[in-house]
Amino acid sequence: MTTLYLIRHSVRMPLNKIKYKTNQDKLILNEKIILSSDGESRAKLLSEKEELKNIDVVYASNCVRTLQTAKYLLEKQNLSVTIDDRLDERRVGLANDKYYPDWFERQYKDENFKTVGGESQKDVRNRMDEAITEILKEHKDKRIAIFSHGYAITFYLLKYCKLISIIDKKLKYQFNNKIVFDKPINAPEVFKLTFEENKIKDIELIEFEDIPYNHGV
Repeated sequence: MTTLYLIRHSVRMPLNKIKYKTNQDKLILNEKIILSSDGESRAKLLSEKEELKNIDVVYASNCVRTLQTAKYLLEKQNLSVTIDDRLDERRVGLANDKYYPDWFERQYKDENFKTVGGESQKDVRNRMDEAITEILKEHKDKRIAIFSHGYAITFYLLKYCKLISIIDKKLKYQFNNKIVFDKPINAPEVFKLTFEENKIKDIELIEFEDIPYNHGV
């Protein structure tokens, strides 16, 4: 049995608190976004959870906020981390609010929806799946933690889950006739996936009462 924890990063610094004077492109700037002080506290609290003890291997996206979320677990369990940019967040592309006011819902209902320079749900799921398939093969029967992002994780889960509804950013997912998610995604958020012979057996949302929902993600 292989256990995979998909972990969305903790609360990031509000974007309106960051001003850039640089010629670096938008993708690089996005990768540099850091956690807020609340995000740091939540990440440390997450690392202390019994559910996440005895992790064997850790992967993370190529973003500062995922590494900052992972660092407390890494230090506590004396682990190293492998960076894989296939675990990065969806590339948004050109702003589309003006032309597609329903863009949030549309990207979940239409797997091919994207704007110029951006990625679709299908694009993100394919690269996530490629990376995770390799990870599962390499670390059979291990306990694996992957630190990634909200869109990347929820798009990947649609490989196995059915989208029941989406209302005001509240996602309702079903797996094997069981509702496994029914809310807006939190920061951090933890999904537990179990595999036998690389075949999915169960998906579970792991919630912690002392890590309440944060609206400023």
